[in-house]
Amino acid sequence: MIKNLFFDMGGVIFLQDTPEAFRRFRAAGIDTDFYMGEHGQKDFFLDLETGAIDADEFCRRMSEAVGRPVTGEEARLCWWGFIGGVPVERLRFILQLRRDYHVCLLSNTNPFIMSYMRSPQFSSDGYPISHYFDSQFCSYEMKAYKPDAEFFKFVLNRDGLVAEESLFVDDSLKNIRAAESLGIKGLHVEQNGDWTSALRIYLEQSGSGK
Repeated sequence: MIKNLFFDMGGVIFLQDTPEAFRRFRAAGIDTDFYMGEHGQKDFFLDLETGAIDADEFCRRMSEAVGRPVTGEEARLCWWGFIGGVPVERLRFILQLRRDYHVCLLSNTNPFIMSYMRSPQFSSDGYPISHYFDSQFCSYEMKAYKPDAEFFKFVLNRDGLVAEESLFVDDSLKNIRAAESLGIKGLHVEQNGDWTSALRIYLEQSGSGK
């Protein structure tokens, strides 16, 4: 029986616009092929999302990389390029799910992205992301990064959850497989696709809930 629901953020909760983010970073002077290629973040971009450096240090390192001063505002606007929209219907569906499930956000992310997510502008209903989730697990705060097993173990231990009673919804098959290796169920969804019907069917068939 499923009692806990875990959701990825980019491409699942918000529509991820990678081309726009890359355009903004390239306009700022960043080689996105090197720092943010198909295999994920690297160098000081990865350091930011694993919590090895903070936002101020990221700006300093970005300034070094592009050969000119980069402000926090400029870096923030570059990162916000990833946010292509937040379908409010998904958020309202999650609120319904919270009546019967413990609902958690599990994200590889950074303080620039979360400054948007934790503001009232996150949702057109006027709420920050905390309004919709029981717990938020962000890589830069945890100093752990999906698909590392330690990320998922931290989530289970912190909230006192059982792996076999948990379902993880993500658009990354690599992350799904990592969660499943620990006994967590996985629902792999298409990036930016509407996963609400698939999840509803899965939960109905599993006879789950508190």
